[in-house]
Amino acid sequence: MLDDTAANADRSRRIEPETARSGLIARQEAFAKGFNADDIKRRVSRHEWTVVRPGAYLQASELPSLAPTQRHLLQIDAELPHVSEDAVLSHLSAACEHGIDLVREPSKTVQVTNPSGATGHRRPLLHTRRAAIDDDEWVLLRGHRVTTVARTVVDIARTCSFEEGVAAADSALRRGLVSSEELMVAVDRAPRRAGMRRARRVVLFADAGAESVGESRSRVLIAHARLPMPVVQYRIVGPADNLVAVSDFGWEEFGTVGEFDGAGKYYRGLRPGESPGDTAFREKIREDRIRDTGLQVVRWTWEDLDRSAEVADRIRRALDRGLRARRPCVVPNDRTESASA
Repeated sequence: MLDDTAANADRSRRIEPETARSGLIARQEAFAKGFNADDIKRRVSRHEWTVVRPGAYLQASELPSLAPTQRHLLQIDAELPHVSEDAVLSHLSAACEHGIDLVREPSKTVQVTNPSGATGHRRPLLHTRRAAIDDDEWVLLRGHRVTTVARTVVDIARTCSFEEGVAAADSALRRGLVSSEELMVAVDRAPRRAGMRRARRVVLFADAGAESVGESRSRVLIAHARLPMPVVQYRIVGPADNLVAVSDFGWEEFGTVGEFDGAGKYYRGLRPGESPGDTAFREKIREDRIRDTGLQVVRWTWEDLDRSAEVADRIRRALDRGLRARRPCVVPNDRTESASA
């Protein structure tokens, strides 16, 4: 018979129990593999396992490599076995399942809608809402019932801020997950539901041309500042009708283009063996070519978006410069005669 030390060593060599879907270690599965409550407690106390929810664990070494969305999907897998069978993943949790970009990183709280529940409730790891969901308003993803993309976007738009709704709608449109017509149908489906007026404004404002959450937030900032709305993905054409560049935003009438510099911009453009500095240098050359066409260039970053008034003033000044540069310089008649004399 093995002593306690040998028994513990034997357990440590066993294959760790996990679900096939996400690497979760369920308590009952661990018991089935020969682990006991003390084994589980020991692994948690040694930080070998991390607690996803009571009764569900993950190898701690796996956690740092998971993006926020992946962590939330893991939380969904752990939480859903403990909710009502009628519940449907919705709102921000449904957005994670569909791959829709969000302004905020998803938290640990899983969001569901239960059409048969008596009322909604909010707990640390589960937020349940009570609302009707028709059979054609949910789909099956990874074995979970999830609200459709259109219903998900509209739910976010009516319950979150205008900015968050626009970012979700832009992302869904850009990825081809839904059409503008489908979003409007989802809005018209329940016009008296709380927040539908804001949801309608989000759908009308949404644009598939916004290529990132930062660009979506920029569009909302520009609108709130009552600045002229730009064309997204503005094509800059040179004197020989050659394409010089495509800018994030363009104000044709004002001779100005705008560039949002996201944190990942200089990494996405990396070529083999290059550093972000190489990409930044290419971006400088690109901006020089844009300026050579006579256009004003105004830039802002992700951090700048939290200083919306400053960005709005920066854009406004660039638009003024561009407009002045496009106006012909007319010399008054009296000044002309004086010069001739």
